[in-house]
Amino acid sequence: MSGFTLIEVLVSLTILGVLAALAVPSFSESIKSQRVKAIKDDLIASLELARVEAIRRGVSVGLVREPTSASCVVDLTSDDKWSCGWKLVVDADANGAISDAEQAVVANVLQTTTVPAGFDLSHPNLGKQIVFGIWGQAVVTGQNFVISNTQDGSSGASTLKVCLGGAGKIRTVKVGVACS
Repeated sequence: MSGFTLIEVLVSLTILGVLAALAVPSFSESIKSQRVKAIKDDLIASLELARVEAIRRGVSVGLVREPTSASCVVDLTSDDKWSCGWKLVVDADANGAISDAEQAVVANVLQTTTVPAGFDLSHPNLGKQIVFGIWGQAVVTGQNFVISNTQDGSSGASTLKVCLGGAGKIRTVKVGVACS
C-alpha cells in the first residue's frame, strides 16, 4: 500500500501552520508599505496635475485639504492634517488663494482624492492648501507632506515624505531625511 499515514499528514500540517504564522507579520508590513506608496503616488499625480492645469488655464490651481465628513471622522484641529484627502480646485477669482466659496462651486473642483482609513497625511507647518501660480510654480516653496500608517505614527518603517522643491521638482524620501 502506498500513501501517507495520519501522523505524517498531521506533522506536515503542523509545519505548514508554523511557516504560515511566520509569514503573516511580514506580509502585513508589506501591505502597509504598499498602501503608503499608493497614497504617495496619488499625491504626486495631483501635484503634477495642479501644475499642468495652472499653466494650461492661466490661473492659479491648488490642492486644498478635505474637511471631515460622515465618511472621514478624523481630528483635523491642526491645519497640518490632511488625513481626509484633498481637492484640486481652480482659483476662479485669480487672487492666488483658494476660498471656501471657490471650493463650493462644482465646476471649480477638478479632482477629489481620499486617504484610506488608518493612514495619516500631514502638510507640516504649511496649512490647508498648496497653490500653483500661472507658471506652474508653487506659491510657497519648500513644501513637504508626510504619509504614514496611523498605528506606526510618523516614525514608522513605511512612512514617506514627499518634497516639493523651489523649481517644482517632486521627490520622495524616508522620514528623517531632509528635503533639500
